[in-house]
Amino acid sequence: MTLSLLPCLLAVLLATDTHAMGPAGSPAAPAGPGQGMDESVIPAEIIEITRAVRDRPIGERMAAISEPLLGTPYLNDAAGEGFGTDPDPPVRYDAFDCLTFVEEVLSLALAPDPLSASAVRRQLRYAQGGPVTYENRNHFMLQEWVPRNIENGLLEDITAQLGETHLIEKTVTSRTWSQWRKRASFRLPDERLPTGTYRLQVMRLGAAAEVVDQIPDGALILTVRESRDHVPIVVTHIGFKVPAGDIPLMRHATRMGSEPRVRNDKLGWYLEHVRWYQRWPVDGITVLMPQEAGPRRTTESTGSR
Repeated sequence: MTLSLLPCLLAVLLATDTHAMGPAGSPAAPAGPGQGMDESVIPAEIIEITRAVRDRPIGERMAAISEPLLGTPYLNDAAGEGFGTDPDPPVRYDAFDCLTFVEEVLSLALAPDPLSASAVRRQLRYAQGGPVTYENRNHFMLQEWVPRNIENGLLEDITAQLGETHLIEKTVTSRTWSQWRKRASFRLPDERLPTGTYRLQVMRLGAAAEVVDQIPDGALILTVRESRDHVPIVVTHIGFKVPAGDIPLMRHATRMGSEPRVRNDKLGWYLEHVRWYQRWPVDGITVLMPQEAGPRRTTESTGSR
């Protein structure tokens, strides 16, 4: 297994934090190109639920689809291409890391049918117009996963709509990558590593705690660390808000607690919990909203069913 820079994986740097990630886990047999993408691995229960809720609002769909996955074990770097550099399966339901959990739930929720979820998954996970390969994967959240999925219309950054934010501007150079002690974890040539100045709207934890009720159901919540000159990344975790009555919940695959797994946490509690991370403090959160496409968007906007 090769390590991939999924947001939750990055917190492996934080061995003293309860949110830190552990070493990679389950081995997978190598497969040829195209293998492992068979959607028959989606549990029948998930397919049934996905079809049953396809006309509901996005937050309700994501909550219903992911409900049977609560308690699923956490596994660092859970997915790969099924061949080549990272032969881990591209689709699996026996274990997740924080990003593969979000990607799978989003793929099912946004696809017109669960058996076509692979098309959405590919958009989320890989640079558009390129092959499904380790080299073409969106490994880096700030530089690739977030901006590319905003550009392709799957996500919208709504952080500034919720309250006061500040803009992170992070310049990453080839020297930044070469000095980073986690560089060797990526089987990518130097020229493949993204460089430039990258921006992200971030809401401080205190401000976020005041607007938890205003965060839409289904919104993705990214945990953003303080920027450090010698570290090319800032996003280290991702989950999403689920509708839960009067107490907003965050559903995520996490290593927190004694049993790393997919779980719900009170969103207000989570924001307070990460406030106390010491080794690499949390700067705040970024909130991204999944975007509907085609007829479903029109249906929801008019309130019709």
